Amino acid sequence: MTGPGQRLALIGGGGFSKEIAEVAQLRGYTVEATYSSQPTAQVGTYRGYLDELLADRAEYDGVALAVGGVSRAAIQARAEIIAWLDRHALPCPPLVSPHAIVSQDVVLGAGAFVAHGVIVNVDARLGRFCVVNTGAIIGHDAEIGDNTTISPAAFIGGRCMIGADGLVGPLAKVLQGLKVGERAMIGMGCTVLRAVPDDAAVWPKPDNPIAPDRI
Repeated sequence: MTGPGQRLALIGGGGFSKEIAEVAQLRGYTVEATYSSQPTAQVGTYRGYLDELLADRAEYDGVALAVGGVSRAAIQARAEIIAWLDRHALPCPPLVSPHAIVSQDVVLGAGAFVAHGVIVNVDARLGRFCVVNTGAIIGHDAEIGDNTTISPAAFIGGRCMIGADGLVGPLAKVLQGLKVGERAMIGMGCTVLRAVPDDAAVWPKPDNPIAPDRI
């Protein structure tokens, strides 16, 4: 249960932390401190990194992972932090924007984040620490794996299964009933028409610049 006065610590001091903090504050949390591998904080006060957070844990009601999953390296970094959070049993509430539409019987894993303008349809399941970013649409009965990022304006069709530790890029579309394997990367603007195996990368054709005299 959230409410005024509950305190939340952020792990990650980049721009994504501002999105996390805004939704947390709209949900009644107070966000005063950031813990990051870099000595920066775009939200609250920088207070060190994981060792310092562990020492300060009694000050907080929960922790939010605010490291963006924008590449394989970033998703791996998130996975390592998640493992650390699990080892130390730190509470990580799901955060859902009040400006998202989340249907009945949607299941939210610990640490899941649902941003502004998202639509999550009935009976979908969002895994632990997954990110569903601005304006994305998740179809009915879809399953999003742990620590997978669904980027802004992406579309996941009904009954799709998106594996753990993956990335679906901005404006990408995964058509109904398809399975995308674990650690798969779906590039910006792709339309996925068939199953994608574990560890695969799917990219659209690169842009072909057109000379000004041909426009």
